[in-house]
Amino acid sequence: MTIEMWQSFLGWNLIINLTILIVWAFLVKKYPDFVYEKGNYFIPIKRESFNSIHYGGMGLYKLFIYFFLLVPYLVLLIIT
Repeated sequence: MTIEMWQSFLGWNLIINLTILIVWAFLVKKYPDFVYEKGNYFIPIKRESFNSIHYGGMGLYKLFIYFFLLVPYLVLLIIT
């Protein structure tokens, strides 16, 4: 595989994952009752725990995006 292929792969992967993160954050922020009701249907959980899990998950997901997609993408841009 060439460096250009890796750049393209990481770039598109970055765009897709950031879109997922933005939609997730939008839904949790704009429609919290809807998200809670849908999640609570499958796993009964208290509202405070549900919010903590979602915001913690978004933070962890964002860190993974930065470390495993953004940083390698920027490194490949710098070395070419």
